[in-house]
Amino acid sequence: MRKGLWSKRIPTFFAFLLLFISIWVTSFLIQKGVIFVGRATPEKSPREVLISNITDSSFTVTFQTLAKTVAAVSIEEKNNPQFVVFDDRNKRTDEQKPFYSHYITVSDLKPKTIYELSILSDGEIDLNGEKKYIVTTGPLITGAPPVQNPIVGKVLLPDGSAASDTIVVIAIEGAQSISSLTKDDGTYIIPTNSIKKTILDDYLTIDGNQEIQLKIIRGDMRASVKSLFKDSELIPPLTLQKNYDFTKTPEQKISSLASQLKVPPAKTKFGEVKILNPKPSESLIDNKPLFRGVALPNKTIKITIESNPIKTEVISDNNGSWSFRPSVPLSPGEHTITIETQDNFGILKTISQKFTVFASGAQVAESATPSATPAITITPTTTQAITPTVFISPSATPLITQIPTIAPTVVVTIPPTIPPITIPITTPAPPGSSSSLILTSISIILIFTGSVLLFLL
Repeated sequence: MRKGLWSKRIPTFFAFLLLFISIWVTSFLIQKGVIFVGRATPEKSPREVLISNITDSSFTVTFQTLAKTVAAVSIEEKNNPQFVVFDDRNKRTDEQKPFYSHYITVSDLKPKTIYELSILSDGEIDLNGEKKYIVTTGPLITGAPPVQNPIVGKVLLPDGSAASDTIVVIAIEGAQSISSLTKDDGTYIIPTNSIKKTILDDYLTIDGNQEIQLKIIRGDMRASVKSLFKDSELIPPLTLQKNYDFTKTPEQKISSLASQLKVPPAKTKFGEVKILNPKPSESLIDNKPLFRGVALPNKTIKITIESNPIKTEVISDNNGSWSFRPSVPLSPGEHTITIETQDNFGILKTISQKFTVFASGAQVAESATPSATPAITITPTTTQAITPTVFISPSATPLITQIPTIAPTVVVTIPPTIPPITIPITTPAPPGSSSSLILTSISIILIFTGSVLLFLL
């Protein structure tokens, strides 16, 4: 009678050797599980990736996801350790919050240096096709920046509420790529005195009649805007899912648009006397800032700015809005603005507010961060934001990419100094990802095989 497979015996040594190899391979794969990184799903996959705000020591990575995700970028420089940088809004908190719009500023870099990066969205990696994204920092500029008005405005959702978590991309012919992030109230302020030319070798002086374009993005919602640079402070509130062209608008209509922008917010009572800009103890980079406020309609407002000092008078419009921009630059340091005007009861009311103006050498690193809080050009003695570090050997071949032409960003409030945080080298694969399933399947197959062979001895 023919003997079947189950009647045959396997040498004991061979069975123990196979079982030992199975256990060793399984342990090795589990320890190296970091190399099994899943690719982002369509909802979490980065869209409209842009590298902007490039300086000699920093740049900004922005992108969108259809679902809210926690995002970061992994940065590599040749012959140097790899490090990870998180969203600007998550650098100042212990909590990693998810967003639709992702705004990540990478700081403390070297001038004229090539960096490679990959994007992490909810722990899953995303590359530029099969390659990594490439960015080269600009040269150090020693010349003084030009004095130019900022670009300001507000973005609304289709339902009329403030559009926070929204990226504003500014494009000006001959200028570098510039991006900004709206504050919680949907507003953005972008200083233009630090805009560089496309090749990043010098600052760009913008003509008042030059056209600027704004691209506004939040998740799957879009809006586009065209305006002349001289009218960039008069752009009215913009609503996502709409397109605007103010370049063909007559001057009379532009004036009415300015009035729309200056209408007191809903939370401001009619006839209330208030300074809206700057906010109390706010820090400004613009040495000729736009002062705004509200009072009774068609009333005289006496304005005093110390410590220069500057004294002037303005008259509020039919809505009670008033504004003033000094003709001479304010000196760096702390200042106080004081206004005097009549209130609803005919009583002369006086309001004072302190603010700070930074020197031109202390301006933003060309990146407008959330709540108009720009990232600062960081030197070895200044720590701007958390830049976690992961020690992994660098790889990939440098590749030159074409980056769209766009314009600079804002400065308003400087965040507190936070020391860097070092991230452990081991980054396990995300729970429930395809890598976990692969490792589990291999482990089960190998251990089951070894156990069956021992059973057949």
